[in-house]
Amino acid sequence: MKKLIIALAVLLGILFIISRFTELQEVLLVLQKGNWLWLGAAFVLLIAWILVTAATFKSLFSLVGVNKSLWQVLRLFLAVNFINLAAPSAGMSGMVVFYSDAQKNGHSTARIMVGSALFLIFDYCGLLTIIFFGLIILAFYKVLWAFEIFAFILFLLFVSTMILVVYLASRSKERLTRVLLKVTGFINHRTEILFKKAFINEERVIRFADEVSEGVKAIQNLRHAWLRPAGLTILNKLLLLSILGMMFLAFGTPVTPGQLIAGFSIAYLFVIISPTPAGIGIVEGLLTLALSSLAVPIEAAAVITLSFRGYTFWLPFLFGMISFRSLHS
Repeated sequence: MKKLIIALAVLLGILFIISRFTELQEVLLVLQKGNWLWLGAAFVLLIAWILVTAATFKSLFSLVGVNKSLWQVLRLFLAVNFINLAAPSAGMSGMVVFYSDAQKNGHSTARIMVGSALFLIFDYCGLLTIIFFGLIILAFYKVLWAFEIFAFILFLLFVSTMILVVYLASRSKERLTRVLLKVTGFINHRTEILFKKAFINEERVIRFADEVSEGVKAIQNLRHAWLRPAGLTILNKLLLLSILGMMFLAFGTPVTPGQLIAGFSIAYLFVIISPTPAGIGIVEGLLTLALSSLAVPIEAAAVITLSFRGYTFWLPFLFGMISFRSLHS
């Protein structure tokens, strides 16, 4: 059964590549026209970004008492990234990989879940900071649109909700359970009216609250331990910004820091707030449009967008497919 699930996941990955084969071909054709010195530098930065992301996971897992080597976390991170894209289900596919690894290695699934949630909180807070400045730059250029502000507010509310859940879990499991059940009741009441059935199982909500509370209790020395993952998160975002900058250099297009930050902000705002996994098919168009509105020639904007997505979406996806297969072999 396990081998069947692994084969199915890999098959889904292959089908995903086939369904996006035209886009992947365009990326490869575009990259062939770039300066290989800068593209090589961008690849080195990408490897550094992957390692820094894995190191962030490792530090946060250590925070909740789950000790893994950097190599173990690296393979796990890449596999989770792959399965979330190959079988998108609001991040739940990736959580299955985390749970499977926790059971295999005798770790607490609750601690793994909280460690993963802390990673998202740190990562998203770092993104929110950059996106905030990016929106200010867009406003300065007078190209800030209402849907971008709305997407930012949605993102802010999502991160605030995650922080609130962890905070409530640290204070009282009973209080967290009550709050989650009230929200569940509100949502289920509406869905029963509209769709004649409840969408959220209350028993799962109670179990979720128990697991989060258990995991949060394991957090050790949070007062000082947050400095390391916070520093790694900042480095993570600087590396991604640098990769985008390398793409401008690879195709001989001048860029200012303001254009770089604003373009990056739009790209990653809609990587998160998007109905498609990692914003596939949406980010490409919006980033091209954003760069064009920031006085980057439209042809150059399209080329830079495709090459940037080739590095930050397609390469990690392919690495993740290999990692997922080796992790379960």
